[in-house]
Amino acid sequence: MISVANEQSAVDLESFKSCVGRTIETRDVVTVSPLARMSAWLDRDDPEPKPGDPIPPGAHLLYFLSTTRQSALGAAGGNPRDDLEPPIPLQRKVWAGCRMWFHQPIRVGEAIRRVGTVKTLTPKQGRSGPLVFTTFRDEIFGPNGLAMAEEMDIIFREDPKGEEAPPPAQPRPGKAAWQRIVQADPPLLFRFSALTYNSHRIHYDYVYTTQVEKYPGLLITGPLQALLLIDLARRNTASRPIAEFSCRALRPIFEGGPVYVEGAPTPDGSGAELWTLDRSETLGMTASIKFAQGMHT
Repeated sequence: MISVANEQSAVDLESFKSCVGRTIETRDVVTVSPLARMSAWLDRDDPEPKPGDPIPPGAHLLYFLSTTRQSALGAAGGNPRDDLEPPIPLQRKVWAGCRMWFHQPIRVGEAIRRVGTVKTLTPKQGRSGPLVFTTFRDEIFGPNGLAMAEEMDIIFREDPKGEEAPPPAQPRPGKAAWQRIVQADPPLLFRFSALTYNSHRIHYDYVYTTQVEKYPGLLITGPLQALLLIDLARRNTASRPIAEFSCRALRPIFEGGPVYVEGAPTPDGSGAELWTLDRSETLGMTASIKFAQGMHT
């Protein structure tokens, strides 16, 4: 049995396997304002979206925002996925990566529906204590059926007992054909948290982040880096339609100084390899894109 002690008793983490298969359905409408704000956050000169325009890949993160009650937020401010996320009694939640599949455009003005599912849940005993590896799957439907799907890998773990050594540093994986340098300052992080209604304090509350959670600075979220990488591909391929995107977080990147957002097309031109590096040019995230063949917009 893999368990964790709470204030009352030991909780068997294996018991949360019963949550696998749980689904929650939510609905939203694709409005213009979030798209305009995302464009401003990305420093783009996009025209104002009009009804019927396709939204950019990754912009689904601006919709289906959490409705967790204020009184239900924990001390860290993290908002769980409403009724979908199991109440795992481990204090720290780590976003480890994601995969996205784009089947058809989601358009401004459409009523959309998201079906979220707990796909997998695996408790393990790690060197630092108990861990729970989870994968959540979202499927988003528009008027014409399934528009896109996303799977997110989340690791639940205990707060570290002392200082932890960061994962081994890795250099950039190849020669960059594309590069954008983004200043990882508090306004960048705060505006993204506002865009996605993310109240997790490690992304905007410096005192809490450094004094309570003992990080050296505010953390740049995985989804933030993923959107910067998708945007890099859009800027350098005339917004060529994307069929698939996947990314893996390798090492935390903290605010302060530049973030290098880089990539290059694959040799056959069918996709791209992308990555982020921190101010010391240490690899933070890697990603891959497959471009769509004949997907209409």
